[in-house]
Amino acid sequence: MAFLFRRPSCWVLPLALVLPVMPYTPETVSAQSITSPYQFLEGRHEVGLAVHHVLGSRGTMQLGPGGGLKVDVRYGIELGGPFALEFHGFALPTDRNVRIPTPDGLAIEDRGTADMTVVGIDGRLRFSLTGARTWNRLAPYVSLGAGLTGAFDARVEAERELPDDLRFTFGPSFLGTLGTGTRLVLSDRLSLRLEATTLVWKLGTPQGFLRLDESAGPIVQQQWPTVGSFGAGLSYRF
Repeated sequence: MAFLFRRPSCWVLPLALVLPVMPYTPETVSAQSITSPYQFLEGRHEVGLAVHHVLGSRGTMQLGPGGGLKVDVRYGIELGGPFALEFHGFALPTDRNVRIPTPDGLAIEDRGTADMTVVGIDGRLRFSLTGARTWNRLAPYVSLGAGLTGAFDARVEAERELPDDLRFTFGPSFLGTLGTGTRLVLSDRLSLRLEATTLVWKLGTPQGFLRLDESAGPIVQQQWPTVGSFGAGLSYRF
């Protein structure tokens, strides 16, 4: 034993060879682990419910639907990589202006408002900027879609005696959508979705309005207004 202390090289060299292959302690392993900000999304299917505030755009003739709260239901399926296909259905309880030409055809009278409910269906292609993953639990995206829209319209007393060519109707019309937003992953299955969407639909002017005098104001045959909306919803992945 005294020999070992007098000749340190006899035990220092074997010890130096053994230490590198000794197992790491839990503290050492923990210190070297790296947490990635990216996380893969599980499940290909998604269902969701959202509420959007619609700003509304009545058009030049001021005959179209106004704004309100739109309830949106959707189903989505991942196509692979950053792409997904979504199907949406919505209902928008709102109102419209009741406008009637004067008998002399020189002006348009406002007769109050009438209730209406705008409904629509559309399909959208969604492109996720982070692919099939999230970054710090966020998955921003853009979407583009098309569909159909129309309305359930309630007539007021002032319209009941009007000829058909003076009655405004909404749809069925082509519906275009352009949206952007992000998903915030709350758990393995549940996500919070924040988004802003632009809707495009056609507003047609009743034929009777087209015969009015120029003094009645600007008369357009049809328009394609852009209608902005923004809102939030919850999604469930499976």
